[in-house]
Amino acid sequence: MTPQPYRALLDVVPPVRGRAAGRAPLPSRPKRAPTPVQVGVGAQQTTDVVSPRDVESMWKRFALDRGHSARNDLILAYQPLVRRIVARLPANVRTYWESDDLRSFGLLGLVDAINRWPSGSEPDRFAAYATKRIRGSVYDELRRLDWLPRAVRRKAIAYREEADTLSTSLGRTPDSGEILTEMGCDRAAGTKVLAAVHCAQLLYLDHAAPSDLADDSRCLADLVADDPELEPDACLLRKEQLTDLRGAITQLSQREQTVITTRYLGGLTQKQVALLLGVSNGRVCQIESGAIRSLRRLLAAADASPPSGATSAAS
Repeated sequence: MTPQPYRALLDVVPPVRGRAAGRAPLPSRPKRAPTPVQVGVGAQQTTDVVSPRDVESMWKRFALDRGHSARNDLILAYQPLVRRIVARLPANVRTYWESDDLRSFGLLGLVDAINRWPSGSEPDRFAAYATKRIRGSVYDELRRLDWLPRAVRRKAIAYREEADTLSTSLGRTPDSGEILTEMGCDRAAGTKVLAAVHCAQLLYLDHAAPSDLADDSRCLADLVADDPELEPDACLLRKEQLTDLRGAITQLSQREQTVITTRYLGGLTQKQVALLLGVSNGRVCQIESGAIRSLRRLLAAADASPPSGATSAAS
């Protein structure tokens, strides 16, 4: 029984004459359907393929009105190109950045390339054009998000490249002096290069802290100094103390208020306060000492008295 795919072909095969007349004719291989081509460049293959006819149809629809629907179809069709470009980025970039973030940066370049592509141009040439735009968009975003100036970053990269070269040639880890000498830096320039290298280093607070003890499980976050003055309860207490102090100052005499405010808030010296009040320096010292004793007494009485809320609740 003849297989179904070849039955139609046998009907059009001419009869065989001569010595092979008694043999059954061999079926010829059927023609294959056009193989979908991969959008983009490179040898890596992926299952996300679009036929050239579909791509050409997308570009024609986009050229008519440059609408969002046609542009979105083109973005989806060229997404494999973005993934391949991200996969070929240098290892030092892919190590410190998530692939999803890099692909997002690349999609910005793809959208820009689609918007800038002239209408009527050959779609086959778009992949080469978009490759430059996508790669450039990724590096532009990385530079924009970098906390270091570009000059400082270049110094750090040059230092690390020279360190890798020396490590290969010497067979050991070179010290900073050898690296700076190989770079041709003098003492002043070497100091700037080392400062740039230290600024470019990242420390993660959840990493283990350096320690000589084997059972030390502290991380770098445990070594960060904590300012107790920034705690909420300390800030609230300090605010209450300042409020009590202002209230106690208002209970002093006018001359005592003038001396306290000009000495501790205005930053004047005793001589300047004496000229302001028209008295001697010794008299200013006496007024200041008396005002401080009065403030201590008033603040101690305020601490000893119960809060107004507690008094009303007890009554």
